[in-house]
Amino acid sequence: MFWIRFIKVVLITAILLVVLVLGIEFSTLHTDPVTVNYLMGTATMPLSLLMVCAFTTGVILTGLMGMFVVLPLRWQVARLRQVVSSKDQEISLLSKKIGRDAH
Repeated sequence: MFWIRFIKVVLITAILLVVLVLGIEFSTLHTDPVTVNYLMGTATMPLSLLMVCAFTTGVILTGLMGMFVVLPLRWQVARLRQVVSSKDQEISLLSKKIGRDAH
């Protein structure tokens, strides 16, 4: 079990390092300013900064979706599994009781 966790940590670290290196490379190559048209106006910023802002916005929206959509569903699944487990125990006890009464 330790080795599996260790391999996961190493792989995640390697992936994050590759993403970091690629991000740094991208930001050094794409420093040209671009104009962004917002609803309230326009802004000029480097392309690499715009990409980082777009990525960060996506991460935040995904986190919010996970917090408000996925987590309540997981909690509901956990509650339903507890109900099923208690019903299985009840069925098991009833079947044992019927088995004893029949003899």
